[in-house]
Formats: sequence, structure tokens, C-alpha cells
Amino acid sequence: MFKFFLKKNFCDGWDNFFFLVLSNAVTLVLLAASFFALQAADKVNPYLPSLVFVLCSGILGIQLFAWGANAAKIADFREGSFSVFFAAIKSVWKIGFLLGSLIAVVLLLSRFSIGYYLNGSYMGLLLTAALGWFLLVCAISLQWFIPLYYLQENNNFSKCLKKSFIIFYDNVGFSLEIFIYNLGLFVLSCVTFMIVPGLNGILLSSTNALRLRLYKYDWIEKMSGTDPEFENNRDKRNEVPWDELLADDKESLGPRKLSSFVFPWKN
Repeated sequence: MFKFFLKKNFCDGWDNFFFLVLSNAVTLVLLAASFFALQAADKVNPYLPSLVFVLCSGILGIQLFAWGANAAKIADFREGSFSVFFAAIKSVWKIGFLLGSLIAVVLLLSRFSIGYYLNGSYMGLLLTAALGWFLLVCAISLQWFIPLYYLQENNNFSKCLKKSFIIFYDNVGFSLEIFIYNLGLFVLSCVTFMIVPGLNGILLSSTNALRLRLYKYDWIEKMSGTDPEFENNRDKRNEVPWDELLADDKESLGPRKLSSFVFPWKN
């Protein structure tokens, strides 16, 4: 399943390369504006940058959350567009701002807490380690937050938050693989000044991964309808027939050859 995800995600990114670049350019403008806003705030008051950081993170959260609508379309073999992006802003700006600002607040509190705990005492080191593990689990889990909003209906903030951690704890290995993969994409993004694949490309990666993983839960629900004990039997639940579940997606993606990426007009 993971191998097919890598192939599909690369193909989706390549097929929407220019749209991703333009979308990341918008994100880059927001990041640059945030940087200059933080610099200006620091000259006014030493405490003001924290507030500006929360506000800028909320605005960036809106942008990423709105682009999540495009990520869901692309992951579903459809085309994204800026009209979809702007239309999504109207409906998700509240939850996007809340997510972005909440993450910023958690990061600020963690920064001050770590500085306080690192006082050389054994208890301080233990608390710092516990906080570090907490932040890592949150980071791995929250990669599913935005995709959950678009891939499942009737998910509000609390449901997305709850389900993000459920997906993580039920798929620890897979979640960690995608997180490491996304970290690799982030490093590549830093090299390309956040243009390729950029934050939007990373969001597309998480959306693609979760879309495929959710087939597992559709399968479990189907099997539970014929066997009431199936859902509670972990051994049976782990025997996921991925070849069967991914058959339609593999057919839709097709046998992409190397020449198709270089000379797409020959297909």
C-alpha cells in the first residue's frame, strides 16, 4: 500500500506541478509577510511578536485549510483550481484560523516550558522529555487533521482533532512512515525556498495517504456487517486485502512510464 502511495503521490504532484508552484507562491508571500511583521513587532514591544506569531499562524492556517479542498480533489483524480481555493475560504476560515493559532499557542507555551524545565534537575529533564514526546505525537497525529475535514463528511474541529489521534494510535507505523516522508518533503521544500513541493505539496501527501488508508475502515465496516465479532478481532483486522481495495485506484492511475513524465503529450 505504501509503495502505491509513493507512486500516486508523485504522479499527482507532477501532473499538478505548475498549480502547486503557483499555490506555494501564495504561501511564500504569507510566510514572508509574517517574517517582516514579526521583525516590526519586535521593535515595538518584546512581547508583541508572540501575539503577531499567533495571528500570522492563524492566517496561514486559513490558507492551508482552504487549499485542502484542492488536495482532496487532486487525490481523487480531479483537477484543483484557485476558484475552489477561494470558495473554500468562505466556509473554513474559522476552523483554519483556530487550528493555526492553536498550534502557535502550543509551540509558544512549549518553548517557554522547555526553557523553564531545563534547569539542570532530573525532574526538569523528565518533564522536558515528556513534553517532547507529547509534541511529537501531536505533530504526527495532526498531519491527518485537514485531510479528515475534506475526506469525511460532518467533521468539525473537535471531531477532526479526535479522529486525528484515533488514526495515529490505530496506524502508528503507517503514520510514522508518512510523517518521515513528509519531513523529507519539507527538507526538499527548504532547498527550493518552499516552492516545490512546499507546504501545499506536503498537505497533498497527507491527503493522498489518508484517502488510501480510509479504505481499510470501509472494509472493516463491510466485514463487520457479516461478522459482528470482526471489528474486535485485531488479527483479522490486520489482514487488509490492499490489492483488492486499491484495484480501482491502480486502474485509474494506470501504468505510468518514465517517458510519460517527460513527454506527457505522447500518452
